[in-house]
Amino acid sequence: MDKTRSILKKILSNFLLGLLFMGIVLLSVGLGYRGKYQRVSDSYLPMAFIGFGILLPYIIYFFYSSYKYQKRQKILLEKESNNFNIFINNSRKSDLNLNDVEIISFNSKSPGFYESKVGQLNQKDSYKNKKPNEVKVEFPFGGQKLNYLFKTNKGLDNIKIHFAIKKVTKIYFDKNDSDKIYIDFDFLNK
Repeated sequence: MDKTRSILKKILSNFLLGLLFMGIVLLSVGLGYRGKYQRVSDSYLPMAFIGFGILLPYIIYFFYSSYKYQKRQKILLEKESNNFNIFINNSRKSDLNLNDVEIISFNSKSPGFYESKVGQLNQKDSYKNKKPNEVKVEFPFGGQKLNYLFKTNKGLDNIKIHFAIKKVTKIYFDKNDSDKIYIDFDFLNK
């Protein structure tokens, strides 16, 4: 049963893909385009309307699914924000001395700023790569050493400078669940 269902699904998807291709061809030929993107004849509007009619359900489905996806993402973001606010409001808060925080690892996701080519330095397009860096820190808390992973756009030297300037930050923890910890490193993003 699953094999026939998968075969029928493949046939349907190939049919819909072929129909999409046919709609694009009919629309372009109906508008007078042939070959390399240049008009070679007058437009034949009935054929263009048929091609557009075939493409219309695809266009509607694309915009509808895009709208639904954005709506789901907005609901998920609001839910996560509400859960985070509930956690912050219901958790215990304490001061964390940043002099006790040790940076264990720093994984930079951006490529090096310069690359060398036979005696010359060329500037890379590193400004286009805005992926945040992953920083893993270790700190003493409650008689044990805990690890915490966070992401920031700052470099390693900038993080150390901000730690030296700020000196103290807040740590939020759930007294019932020791895995739920949040350290306020928002000062790094300012």
